[in-house]
Amino acid sequence: MNFLKVLALAVYGVSFIGFLFYFKTLEKVAYRLAFGTTVAGFLVHTLYIGILSVELWEGTPLTFNHTLIFFSWTLLLAYLYVASGRVKAYSLGLFFIPLPIIFFLLGVLLEPRESPFIPLLRSFWFPTHAISSLLSHSFLLLGFVSSSMFILQDRSLKRKSFGFLFKRLPPLDNLERISERCLYQGFFFLSLGIVSGAIWSELSFGDYWRWSAKEVLSLALWLIYSAMIHQRVLIGWRGRKLVYMFTICSSVFILSFLIVNLYGKGFHTYAQ
Repeated sequence: MNFLKVLALAVYGVSFIGFLFYFKTLEKVAYRLAFGTTVAGFLVHTLYIGILSVELWEGTPLTFNHTLIFFSWTLLLAYLYVASGRVKAYSLGLFFIPLPIIFFLLGVLLEPRESPFIPLLRSFWFPTHAISSLLSHSFLLLGFVSSSMFILQDRSLKRKSFGFLFKRLPPLDNLERISERCLYQGFFFLSLGIVSGAIWSELSFGDYWRWSAKEVLSLALWLIYSAMIHQRVLIGWRGRKLVYMFTICSSVFILSFLIVNLYGKGFHTYAQ
């Protein structure tokens, strides 16, 4: 198991170097090698996740470290899903791949903190809730990165600065379409996560909603997502405004995922 973690991290490190080399040279061969290496690392990561899932189902205590490694996996899944689509943004990998590497490293290095509801994890609804929630956050962060790249490219165009950065960032239309796709995917998975979590809570605790800090923040995030979709579809929000909204969503996510998990007390946290 430890070997798989080290191997996955090493391969992801090589893929990041490949994206860095592509960003410098714009050689398509470098991008294909970097992307292929990312897929290879993801496959190793998936093998580790599969073994870990079996162990958790058999009774191994779930820790926040496991959650971080699962989240790193869903981040890569979201990236590969978008990068394999028709809309291309070759340099997106350079800006995004550090995130799953960081969360993976945190999962390896942080002191383990166990989940408070271990006996209740053997349910179809818990993995559905957990994976959907993590995927929603993954698409959120991917949308934040792509929309931030949109701002950088838009600024280059307005300043008529067609130098190093302009040539290496994707077209504005591509970045906007990726951000929009992440917005819709994130909203879908967050909705699925909230609904499946409510069903799991009813089966496990006898009520659908417990008003824990994470539940309240998830509801707030869902409302912000709804507002973003409303403004995007009906009013046509794009570019800078979407970046601001993605930034707000990312701040709510950080508050929910890291601060509440590690330092909050009571239900839905890993605080000691």
